[in-house]
Amino acid sequence: MDSPFKTPSKRSMSQMLPSSGSSSPFTPKRSKIKKISSDSVSRILAFDESNSRSPTRRKLDFLSFSQNSLLFNENANENELTPCEQTTPVKIEQSNCEKNKILLSPSIKVNPKRFNIPEQDKNIIKSSSNKRSGSINSTPSKKSKLSSIIAGCKKITSYFKPIQEKQNSLINVVGNHFLPTKHKIKEENVNSITENCIKTEKQVTTPDKNYNINKIQVRSPKIISVSSNHPFEQKTSPRKKVVENSHSNKTKPKELNMAEQVTPRKNGSINNSSMTSPRILENKVDISGGDTYSRFIKSIVLRPEILCFGKEDLMKKIESATNDELKIYGRLIARKHGWIRSNAPDGLQKYKELNLCDNFDSVLESLATKQLINTDVTSCELDTLLNILKTQELKELQKTFNIKLSFSKSQTKPAMIKSFVNLVKNQRTFCGNSTSNLKERIKNIIGYCLKLSDTSRNDIMSCLIYESYPYFSGEEKDRFRECFTKFNLVEKNLLKFPKFEAKRVSINFSSKEHFEMYITALNLRHEVQLLLEQKEHENAILVLCIMFENFKSAIRNKSIVESLSKIPTYLRKYTAISVYAHTLFKNITILKKCTSNINLAKEVLEFLLKYKEFSISKQADLHIELAKVYETQYKQLDRAANIILNGLKDDNMTELGRQMLSKRAVMYANRKVRKLDNELKNELLSFAPKTEKEPPSTTINGKIISVKEKGSSGRKQVYSKITDNGDCHYMSVEELAVSHYKSQGFLNGLHDEGQLIKSMFLLCFWDIIYGNYPPYVLFISQYQDCPLDWRTRHFYKIREQQIKDRIAELKKMNVDQICDILKKFCDEYFETQSVINWKYMNVDNLPLCRTLLECVGIKVFLAIGDQILKDGRIYLHGMPDLVVWDVNNHKCIFVEVKGPNDKLSERQYSWLLKLMEFGANVEVCHVVGTGGKNNN
Repeated sequence: MDSPFKTPSKRSMSQMLPSSGSSSPFTPKRSKIKKISSDSVSRILAFDESNSRSPTRRKLDFLSFSQNSLLFNENANENELTPCEQTTPVKIEQSNCEKNKILLSPSIKVNPKRFNIPEQDKNIIKSSSNKRSGSINSTPSKKSKLSSIIAGCKKITSYFKPIQEKQNSLINVVGNHFLPTKHKIKEENVNSITENCIKTEKQVTTPDKNYNINKIQVRSPKIISVSSNHPFEQKTSPRKKVVENSHSNKTKPKELNMAEQVTPRKNGSINNSSMTSPRILENKVDISGGDTYSRFIKSIVLRPEILCFGKEDLMKKIESATNDELKIYGRLIARKHGWIRSNAPDGLQKYKELNLCDNFDSVLESLATKQLINTDVTSCELDTLLNILKTQELKELQKTFNIKLSFSKSQTKPAMIKSFVNLVKNQRTFCGNSTSNLKERIKNIIGYCLKLSDTSRNDIMSCLIYESYPYFSGEEKDRFRECFTKFNLVEKNLLKFPKFEAKRVSINFSSKEHFEMYITALNLRHEVQLLLEQKEHENAILVLCIMFENFKSAIRNKSIVESLSKIPTYLRKYTAISVYAHTLFKNITILKKCTSNINLAKEVLEFLLKYKEFSISKQADLHIELAKVYETQYKQLDRAANIILNGLKDDNMTELGRQMLSKRAVMYANRKVRKLDNELKNELLSFAPKTEKEPPSTTINGKIISVKEKGSSGRKQVYSKITDNGDCHYMSVEELAVSHYKSQGFLNGLHDEGQLIKSMFLLCFWDIIYGNYPPYVLFISQYQDCPLDWRTRHFYKIREQQIKDRIAELKKMNVDQICDILKKFCDEYFETQSVINWKYMNVDNLPLCRTLLECVGIKVFLAIGDQILKDGRIYLHGMPDLVVWDVNNHKCIFVEVKGPNDKLSERQYSWLLKLMEFGANVEVCHVVGTGGKNNN
């Protein structure tokens, strides 16, 4: 049954799930789940930078000046609004307001509070705020209400025109144009995990501590108890942390063959060495009864593979717990870890009023007996106990013990707590009471209070990490909430995932030791994130040093290196070594600020480069960052140039990486100060391209009306344009470019950075993307929205023959036949969490897909998609901002828009060159801004 209890977080589901910017490059990009109704869920692709308030399913046949999607046509829909990125404040000129209409793009209309409007004009715009409900659903933006209040000012109108009649839908009868593939998708019931009762009567043998999980014979859940650190437990100062070196083996590590590890061989083998044949754990978890919280706890703990990680004691507690107990415990574990008072506004009384169980007090007593919760508040430290009290209660306690109050009007809570701690520290007793007596006095004030047992909670979080590591890529503090929300939505059939054959294997963690190392690495990464958020850079550097030592210790362990050499690189991202490598490189800027060890950044970069097989996607960046350190910090330009040269000589360097290194090589070779010797200079120039191609470009002018003020840095500029009838349009730089191309005859256009055309292509390969390809382990969890090798070179190599066959079939089709395929797959898989962006790729937009495909051409369309599948890590991003096309003349241009002082990134430049190579028309549109105002 549905639980009456709402999750503590009031954020929407789209806010809960991680963004692409925070995800690790070692994990597949995840999506944001967006929902506007009980049966409408959209998955946004990794290359989607859209605002979370965007509509889930959008028609693309209207005129919309939006940062997220900009489509123009001769007619437009007045009701469609799309929010855009944060924009620089706008100052509305009174002269324009008095004489003409001010036509706002949706970016200004949806949220005018983002703009710095003068006081006399603030009442012109009344924003209809986008209210966010406390549920997991996100609602689309409401239409802004604009009214005229200032006398003599005309009404501000939206920049939309009435829409034309919708084009006829495609025919429903769709022929199957695809030949049968060799690898069919095996359907699996995603909810089979929640159907039957738990069977716990079987007995098992307890495995040895480091016994290989892949060789263990699974019968029924039984595990060994062990405690491990977790990010949710009480934190200690990083200065007190001790670097634990559990790997005493100092043998020289086995060198890994980069050529074998990066790209699989064409014969299907990823490595020369035989890939570990994982032991498949066939026993499924059958859970039923209780509510969603209790079933979720059972699903992550009562798993056969958990017995290998030393959680026997926890499994016994969860197995013996009643549904009522798990209902309460599940809600408690979803909260922030800490003491919970009974009489607090958000305390235990809230759960009692929900009537979740018959006898609430007896349930708490039973949980305490099982040691799942701790009710002895006197067992904690004095400062922790004092922190449970409210400020007013602390003041009353100060009066009781005659502690003088501060002369300041508002004494802070930390200061009051410190006053008690100092007195206890300086004298054994005060006012005739010892520390224990003070704790008893505090206990009487607090009343009944509980906290989850640290050991049990940490064990459950470890089980959750094991269950969710194939699909979760957010921050550790959000793991429980996001995984529970996904579990809840799937149970209610509000969220669906592709049907594939998921193998429950443990190929990454061949022993309990390896799994505990992975958890420790995640904990340290989480602590670094918290310290950086609190701007405690010194403590963050200390934790990063601990990670560096652990990284070196793991590399020196022969058994760890050997086990990693037997698995493909796309699975190494789920290991402690990869977590350490990614975190260290991500925070290299912080390490450069270390004053106690000025060589720390250099040492880290050199070690990462030495073992670059654990930082495959960052090889070029590693060379560039180390070269910068030698150039700026040590003033050794020759050494910096040689580092770049070594990167260019690396046969496994990617095309984009080689392009980045070549650019820096030319910069060093042409240096006029501290010149390189001629031999090194000529060697660098030999790797530079002989003739550098430059994509065609055009330049347009635009009037900037943004107000330059404090706090506006990083926001988008706002441009104004006067129409023939004298109306003034406020728009972004992309909207200005679109209006320019519309005047050139390109009456159709889209600002989506290639999302629609990429989704069209990927949808044609749905069965290949989600197919099963033994012996490769591609799906472990039913909650995966993409295979584990997505966005890696392995993806193409594993499916090379199937991809080539499908492309050959599509080449023989015409536009109508490809659109029939799109319609068929849209009807079958719409809103399934996947690599498809359903916000653009839906049945309503199929007529638009048809015209776009006619103008782009099937050859170019297939070439773009083939490039994405070959190297998704690079080419899933960076496509030009706009695609504009002329239906009458069958012309299409991919346009990259650049505002003032904006330059092409290496990825964008690489995409433009690729499109030119494919025969597509490309153009860089430079916008020259005039005007602009300073607000002094």
